[in-house]
Amino acid sequence: MSQMSLADISKHPRFIELVKKRHQLRVTMIGLMLTVFMSYLVAWAYFPGIVNTRLPSDSSVTIGIWFSVFVVLVAIFLSAYYAVVAGKSLDALNAQLIKEIEQDA
Repeated sequence: MSQMSLADISKHPRFIELVKKRHQLRVTMIGLMLTVFMSYLVAWAYFPGIVNTRLPSDSSVTIGIWFSVFVVLVAIFLSAYYAVVAGKSLDALNAQLIKEIEQDA
């Protein structure tokens, strides 16, 4: 039994699909998090009056605090989503790739 070289594995259709899906997922996740975080920074920089508005009006909690909590929750959600997607589809593709490579070898 001969083993497949790294060059052969990198040309394998399942490997190409795995790399493509992982890249798409990473770019999407980074884009979403950057959008949320940059919105947060822009709000603090250009709209301090709105960010410092108390919500509710008789409390010491401002919109900025709610926005900060929102950013953290989005980060937690995106991390959990990545773990679920990576755990299901990407790991399944990786297992299929290993199985096919072992059969081809």
